[in-house]
Formats: sequence, structure tokens, C-alpha cells
Amino acid sequence: MEVKDILTKELVVFDLEATTKEAAIEEMAEMLDERDILADKATYVRAVLDREAHSTTGIGNNIAIPHGKSESVTKSAIVFARTKEMIEWESLDDEPVNMIFLLAITDSDKTDGHLKILAEIATKLMDDDIVESLKNTRDKEEVIRILNGGVVEI
Repeated sequence: MEVKDILTKELVVFDLEATTKEAAIEEMAEMLDERDILADKATYVRAVLDREAHSTTGIGNNIAIPHGKSESVTKSAIVFARTKEMIEWESLDDEPVNMIFLLAITDSDKTDGHLKILAEIATKLMDDDIVESLKNTRDKEEVIRILNGGVVEI
């Protein structure tokens, strides 16, 4: 499983309305729920927030990668969002967040699937050009192209 397999343009959002970490996770989980990716949104959101309480997923450079393992995920997916406002996330660099990757990984994939996806995203986000492109684009297909290394499968 790779990012290209579980991120679709329907799960890319610009100008997310949320102004808190909890609201961002809730709003993004709603996108998953609307697409029948979650059997129980409340259970999934609780898992993500429990993970956040354990340690932050704000990795720095205004980016967070919240995730949670939950049996309520029916199909692995990623929601990519940019927020209208900066959100306090208790990030590793103490800076707020405005770019969020919410991971939803099925129970069957959770053994190492989520770790592989996390590593793939984190590696890509170490490239300043990729981060800058993600911060500036207004094209959902371009987000997918950027994260797929220039190849888009839509």
C-alpha cells in the first residue's frame, strides 16, 4: 500500500474551516464518513484523538499527520487538507499547522501499513520543493501528482 493507492481528489480539501485540532480531525473524518470509509466515525475520531494525546503528530513546517488505528475503517484512505487559519497543534517545532494529512488505515493494514504510509509521507515532506508546491497549489489533481512524484493516477 502506498499514498497513490489511497489518496483521491475527492479527499483533497483546500480552505478547511476548522480552527482547532479537534475540529480539523472531525471535519476531515466527516469526509471519510460521507464516502463510507468509516463504519463508525465517532470511534475513529476517538482513536485519532487518543493517538494525539499520546504524542503529537505535528511534525513541524506547519504540517500534521494525525492517524488512528480503528476497526471502524472499512477502506484505507488519506484526507489531505489545508486550513484557512493556522491551527495550534503542539507541533515538534512549536509552530501552528495549516497542512494536514489524516490517515485512516483498515484493521487488516494496521500491522505495518500505516507505518509505511507515514514513512512515505514524511520522506516526501522533507523535500522543501514538495512542501512549497503543496502549500501553493489550488488544484486537487496537482496535490496527487506532487505526492506521487509527478505521476497522477486518477
